[in-house]
Amino acid sequence: MTDYQINLTDTDRIVLKETMNLILPPVDELPGAGDMGLASNAEELANRIPKYGLATRRVLDAIALDPSARAEGGFAALDQDQRNSALKTLEASIPETFDNFVDLIYIVYYSDERVHKRIEWRTGPLQPLGWELPPFNPQILETTAKRKPFWRKA
Repeated sequence: MTDYQINLTDTDRIVLKETMNLILPPVDELPGAGDMGLASNAEELANRIPKYGLATRRVLDAIALDPSARAEGGFAALDQDQRNSALKTLEASIPETFDNFVDLIYIVYYSDERVHKRIEWRTGPLQPLGWELPPFNPQILETTAKRKPFWRKA
């Protein structure tokens, strides 16, 4: 394991799930990011990309050290206002790290096909079902074809 890879405990996974729900809460019929089961996707991406692994580890460690969370029985035991307050404190204390953590959450959320469906974002390849392109016009290459080569032959 490298220094940026994370080895989450069951408690860490619960905190990650609840944090994801705060950052991207439910909207209409779509559950929050944590309740969508995306915490495992976030953990996987965090283990592949150093800045996300470091941010996730640092945010989860900071949450675990939050005095209110420790006194109340952990982050999951806090009410919504207390959780939001803890995250705002982290955002103010470690802004760049917190931004990287939020980016990770957004990446896994907006990579999910359920979200694509909700925002009516067509997934898959852009072509052949994408925008129609005009037929290729070979005349656009005439000027280039008339130029003398400016490179060395290998």
